[in-house]
Amino acid sequence: MKIVRHASVALLLVCASCGSTASDATPTTSSAAPSTSTSTTAESSTSSSSTPSRVAEDPRGTDGAGLGLDDPYYPELGNIGIDVSRYDLQLTVETAEVDSLVGVATIDFLPRESLESFSLDLVGLTVDSVELEGVEIPFDQTDTKLNIRPPGSLGAYIESQIVVEYSGEPKTIESGTTIGSIGWFDAPNATVTVGEPAGSRTWFPVNDHPSDKATYRIQLDVPEGLIGVANGVRTAARTLNGRSLSVWEMDDPMSSYLTTIAIGDFDLLEGDSAGEVPIRNAVAAPVSSVFDGDFNLTDEMLVTYEELFGPYPFDEYGALVVDANFSFALETQGRSLFSTSFVDGDGSIERIVAHELAHQWFGNHVSPETWRDIWLNEAFASYAEDLWLEFGKGESLDALEARLIERASLFPTPAPGDPGADDLFAPSVYRRGALTLHALRVEVGDDAFFQILRDWLTTYGGSVATTADFISLAEATSGQDLREFFDGWLGDGPLPELSNR
Repeated sequence: MKIVRHASVALLLVCASCGSTASDATPTTSSAAPSTSTSTTAESSTSSSSTPSRVAEDPRGTDGAGLGLDDPYYPELGNIGIDVSRYDLQLTVETAEVDSLVGVATIDFLPRESLESFSLDLVGLTVDSVELEGVEIPFDQTDTKLNIRPPGSLGAYIESQIVVEYSGEPKTIESGTTIGSIGWFDAPNATVTVGEPAGSRTWFPVNDHPSDKATYRIQLDVPEGLIGVANGVRTAARTLNGRSLSVWEMDDPMSSYLTTIAIGDFDLLEGDSAGEVPIRNAVAAPVSSVFDGDFNLTDEMLVTYEELFGPYPFDEYGALVVDANFSFALETQGRSLFSTSFVDGDGSIERIVAHELAHQWFGNHVSPETWRDIWLNEAFASYAEDLWLEFGKGESLDALEARLIERASLFPTPAPGDPGADDLFAPSVYRRGALTLHALRVEVGDDAFFQILRDWLTTYGGSVATTADFISLAEATSGQDLREFFDGWLGDGPLPELSNR
């Protein structure tokens, strides 16, 4: 993503976790927050097809309540004892002065071992009941966890289903990074959720870590006159008794931070299709007349990226433009999220549009196994911006290389391969990370480099991977020993010299 911060004199673009900035001059970070938000701390599908997950089995016994996934940056997130395959969310939202939510979450999962208890992430909402296979069972809540305690042990790798009924007034929470607040934003003219890195737990009970991917069905029940939008393909829509209902389905594995819902006055616009990929946009009505001026190249970008990386990984693509003053764009899966503050029709956000589209391959199709691997998202999408300019617009390789070196030189630290939780979305993750990929291209040659990217997506698509996985794959594909190369480029020392082209 990328974030735009408004300084007193100039517009400062700061590279963020998922998105892009409106300019090329400075970096960007992840999900920024609407200026109007407040923060707090603190028909049902039963498909059970398991999706790839690489979480290690829990060696610490069967009482899994409250045990996180031991992420090096966010060890408390998620639960190590379960592998969720599907979320079916039925959400009724009232948008008065303060948003209120009544939710029913049907969650299909596999215990990773015999479990006496387990937990889900949930913040700021009250659970009314939990059922396991149709039988109400005990539970308790802390500020950040829903602890579920079945009367008997759950058998290892036996498909299970719980239904959680919950309600409340969802809010934002602090991300713990430079991006500020995340979660449920109740803006004056719209509602939207921002998940990265761990904001989805503000609106549904979830194993809120990128390593546990699942499929989703999201049913939105909102006041008539508004439209609810979510990830995936809209499979049903109707208006009845003063309510607008819609169903959205994402049948490809998705990390929880890539989920979103938005509620507002949207125009649903069909874009030019890119080959067999339909482009369907949900655009806030105030900017729908100028939308095309900023997004009219999406189909060409998609075709270019398919030629470079391989087939687009999801059923459809589009933009979700929300009427709110956000300083970010976010690569929510299948439909990237933008603020109306970005959209004026002058075409100045071309790089941002390219960045968020590229994330559908890098970050969404292949997601990071831990948050320490964030450069696998942001560096790849940042370099893809330049690849669009080179292969889509005809920019020279010399110009591309000069710009990459200049930008990386401004932000050489912290180490993009291990920036730390506080600097998860530091400019170096984007800038030095992008130059690392260009340096790899120079080191191994174009043929091997683009084969590495395609092999990466083929090998790990629909799942998660680590930096070590990428290095091993790059070595196998290129036939070169690249350990020393990556140690230099992904560290925090001086920028290495590029090899001669």
